[in-house]
Amino acid sequence: MFDDANDEPETGWGHVASHDDAPAVIDTLLRLDPETTYTKTELSDEAGVALKSLYLDGTLDHLVEMGFLEKHADEGEEALFSVDTGTDVFEAAVAFDDAVAARLDE
Repeated sequence: MFDDANDEPETGWGHVASHDDAPAVIDTLLRLDPETTYTKTELSDEAGVALKSLYLDGTLDHLVEMGFLEKHADEGEEALFSVDTGTDVFEAAVAFDDAVAARLDE
């Protein structure tokens, strides 16, 4: 039964789970100012995740691909990131966060 499930294409949750620190970063992104840009170090500090961990497993690039972050980079400068609030993925994360909070408040 479960072997068959592993043959299926990855789910959205599977993509998030493939990077150990992604849930902590996503939780942080839901609370950050979307008008502000952040360095990798600032995102690491805000999320309480080691910068080395984010860098080595490509978490931030993965979150860009999924639609949680937008990457801004000028040639030769450090990449900056901002929260990409205009994507269906981000809006779904906000809705999930709100639904869980409402459920826990019952």
